[in-house]
Amino acid sequence: MRKIAALVTTLFLSTAMAAAAPAKAQDAPAAATSGPDLSPGTIVYDSEGAAIGPIASEAGDNVVVTLNEKPVTLPKNAFAKGKKGPAITITVEQLSAAIDQAAAANAQALEAALKPGAEVRSANGSAVLGTVKLADASGVVVTTPSGDVKVPRNAFFVGQSGLQSSFTAEQFAAAMQQASQASAADDAAVAAALKPGAEVRGLEGKAVLGAVKSFNAQNVVVTTESGDVALPRSAFNMGPSGLSAAYTAEQFAAAVAQVTGAEAPQTADAAPAEEGEAENRQAN
Repeated sequence: MRKIAALVTTLFLSTAMAAAAPAKAQDAPAAATSGPDLSPGTIVYDSEGAAIGPIASEAGDNVVVTLNEKPVTLPKNAFAKGKKGPAITITVEQLSAAIDQAAAANAQALEAALKPGAEVRSANGSAVLGTVKLADASGVVVTTPSGDVKVPRNAFFVGQSGLQSSFTAEQFAAAMQQASQASAADDAAVAAALKPGAEVRGLEGKAVLGAVKSFNAQNVVVTTESGDVALPRSAFNMGPSGLSAAYTAEQFAAAVAQVTGAEAPQTADAAPAEEGEAENRQAN
């Protein structure tokens, strides 16, 4: 599946926080019914009374707090009832440092976990979403029963259940359905555009790579100045400039050179550079 599902990542913080000082014995019954207000929209504070941010949502025994416009998940038992509202027992600086430390540890663990064939579980670890097909700096391709989908790398973390995504099973299924619908619409547009002689542009829509010569269900043969080259049909989509292949001008040039053994065709992106070189040669 070519479409990339847009996913939002939540950083799960498991740093332990010191509990508030225990109440006196005679105050214990009242404490059970007068805990801090942790409803969405409530501003939470640090141990010195500085605002951290609002509670965005509840998630079981945790709440998601917005800190510097980023979601951070904190355990509910980390909060006490403060003078201004719910408060944690550390400063916002200490919280930020703990988040950075947790993120660094997760990045290291994630690098080791993102291997082909690795099982990907949902946010709470209860559901298997798919398996890793490949991973690089641009994202992670996950194989699912509905097809392959590319997910941003920062949507993954290593939890108690192993490699997990910030999606619940329901959210992931909805994203897959949306991506499938978008892909189907794009496939229909590509099918209508694939005509002999149709211009094929590069990934960014600027460079003209060649023209369609023929096509079938699997491949599209593109005619270039250096010869014909067959590309997988799945590499084509519809961009703002029309029919496009998922190659930059440089990637396509390298592919043509490899297939034909000839110098890659001139592209619109490369033309200005060559004109500049010609002017330099004349000047010399």
